[in-house]
Amino acid sequence: MMRIKFLVFAALLGAGMASAAEDPPESCRPKMAGSALALAADAEAAQLQCDVDRAKQLVNRSERLAAGSSEPVIRIVDTASPSGAAYIYDVIGTGPSYWLSAHSVPGDETERSKVPVCKLGTNLPADVSASVEAALATVGSSGLPAYGPREDVSINPDGSRRVVLLLDTHDIITTIKTPDGPRYFSRHARASDEIARINQTIIGVANFSDGWMCDAN
Repeated sequence: MMRIKFLVFAALLGAGMASAAEDPPESCRPKMAGSALALAADAEAAQLQCDVDRAKQLVNRSERLAAGSSEPVIRIVDTASPSGAAYIYDVIGTGPSYWLSAHSVPGDETERSKVPVCKLGTNLPADVSASVEAALATVGSSGLPAYGPREDVSINPDGSRRVVLLLDTHDIITTIKTPDGPRYFSRHARASDEIARINQTIIGVANFSDGWMCDAN
């Protein structure tokens, strides 16, 4: 029950934050989220749909500012950053080599004059491309949960587990192309499972690249 209440709170908090910029997706609005999350069986599916729709909203906003990538095999939408911008990372190609197209999205279109719109295009290193190949080959048939737990788990010196609920809404939404269609995943930025490692690896390439170009407005 505590976990369900947390999901309800997180959905309402996320929807409230989004409304400060523009209307949140229908699936994230308090009335819809509250009723959907009332049932344990539907809680994570409802929150996943909200996160996927938030990511699509950011992609649509980005495409209004500049044309986006076509048919990425992996798309990662990082919904938050210290600057207030979101970031979209598109992995493009058919293997064994892949191209990374990344760009920032202002948290609100009215913020464009304050937050530069930046973009990056670069080849993924061979080891990262190999990780992409492995993910594309296995994720479609894996049992990985679509919505990851919002928990920070650590091991105490005595071997016991310490679990802390993550109340902030720094979510990363990942879309991976599979033979059966796209699979959607939502993870907290501090998650550490296989999907989180894919996110961190690709975002890490972008973070350490010197190829970013920014519109200083």
